[in-house]
Amino acid sequence: MEVHKPKFVKGFIAEILVIVIGISLAVTAEHIVEKYQHHKEESGVIKRMVLELQRDSSDLVYNLNYHQKALDADSLLTKWSRKEIELPQDSIVIYASRSMVFTFFASSTAEIDALKGSGKLYLIQDHELLSSILKHYDRYDDFKISTDLTMRISHRLGDMYSDNAGLNTYVSNVQNQEKIYAYNPQELEKNLRGNKRYENLLQEKRVVDAFVIQQTKGALKRLKKIIEKLNNQH
Repeated sequence: MEVHKPKFVKGFIAEILVIVIGISLAVTAEHIVEKYQHHKEESGVIKRMVLELQRDSSDLVYNLNYHQKALDADSLLTKWSRKEIELPQDSIVIYASRSMVFTFFASSTAEIDALKGSGKLYLIQDHELLSSILKHYDRYDDFKISTDLTMRISHRLGDMYSDNAGLNTYVSNVQNQEKIYAYNPQELEKNLRGNKRYENLLQEKRVVDAFVIQQTKGALKRLKKIIEKLNNQH
């Protein structure tokens, strides 16, 4: 004899299935929304970090350019002082000014400080990438050491120029964004050419400028990799 299940049992089972499916769909939808929101926030964090690190990159390129000019000036003035080469008076003025160059390396930290404070920095899920970003900012302390050293030597060079040559005028080269201290070239040649103390000071500056250039190139290389990885996460 065939037994028929009551209709209310079938209806009850169907109702339960509808509820279970509904709950499953709601949970799935909630997860999708949470995932979308998380991705959106992470994307925003990455955009902010990329912009800030690009500003750092521009700052490093700017400083690299100045230290390269200073390094070239250090070398040429040393050869000139040793009478290995001759330089036009206009060039002596320009190179003497460039030999005093030092720059301040200042990382942009507004965004990373804000993201740290809000806890959003850790939305970047690639822990290796996050570690590289944090190390990048830590390394800016190293630049302060080389900046302080370059600044001290630059001031010593400036004092030597001031003690041995008059400053005719102060020129600002707007086109090249370069400031030139126009010391009297005849007095520079008379009082500093062949001066061993001057040559030694130029060599000290040359070593530091060369170190800063290598330091900056290394930082730029690391920054390029970090920015590429961030863009790939985006």
